[in-house]
Amino acid sequence: MPTEIAHYNGLYGDDKAQVSHTYIYSQLIGQRNRTTTWGLKPHLHGNLYQLFFLEAGQATLDVDADSVPLRTPCVVLIPSNTVHAFTFSAQVRGRSLTVADALLDTILQVSPAILIELNSVYVLSDFTEEESFVELLSLERAIHAEMHSQLPEKQLALNGYFKLLFVKLFRLLKHQQNKAKGSSNRNLHYFHEFQKSVARAAPFEKKISQYAQELNITAVHLNRICQAVKGRSALEIVNANTIRRAHNHLVYTSSSISEIAYTLQFADSSYFTRFFRKHTGLSPVAYRARAYHDEKQNQKPAA
Repeated sequence: MPTEIAHYNGLYGDDKAQVSHTYIYSQLIGQRNRTTTWGLKPHLHGNLYQLFFLEAGQATLDVDADSVPLRTPCVVLIPSNTVHAFTFSAQVRGRSLTVADALLDTILQVSPAILIELNSVYVLSDFTEEESFVELLSLERAIHAEMHSQLPEKQLALNGYFKLLFVKLFRLLKHQQNKAKGSSNRNLHYFHEFQKSVARAAPFEKKISQYAQELNITAVHLNRICQAVKGRSALEIVNANTIRRAHNHLVYTSSSISEIAYTLQFADSSYFTRFFRKHTGLSPVAYRARAYHDEKQNQKPAA
């Protein structure tokens, strides 16, 4: 087991790459002949933003402790420093696009709203006539072709393609958010913003009243929204996020319990153990042992 969550400077499996501030890489998904499911193990990129354009086939995205079935066609956005994994069916088809954070910052500096809004994991599958999947995929292919060309002012052309791509993704996201607002009297919108704020914050960094203040609502109102949308209180949702982070360290690293407690900002390992057992029914040590046992069982060949 690794000592920490797999962290790559380049693409998956490449921890020695020297990524420049103009790094771009485009590739096919499912280009090899396959007869069984396959995938990418949990990992993160500290300096790369990734987009997956899935045209057909079945796939599952694992983010933290959540497993999300993907309905194709769809576009999956994975910001840097996000632990993620994929399982693909043999029939999956699509493309992936990887770009350096520094390049995106440069390209989109005139529109910080896009940078902020798209700096979370999203699965976009509700397309519009103006922002169709076909058009988004066409832009990815145009970027791929431009990358491999030797035409003058290539970087300028690439910057233009990226600006158009991210504007369209931003519009598509706003379209989905507007539909959500209209169907639930803003409850889903508030809940979505609350989730993003929880994901950005360090564990125990904010009180529920502070999250509510960010949304310009009361803590009571925030709790009612959380109960309506998820059947949980706001505090339960914050605690669940902390458990997901603990899950990542326990399952994907060999860090000690004390080291994990320190990383998650618990006062000490005893408090972390009590907190974790309260919410999972297992101590961190027992949870890790069970996860390791399950992984070994899954690796056994079928009879």
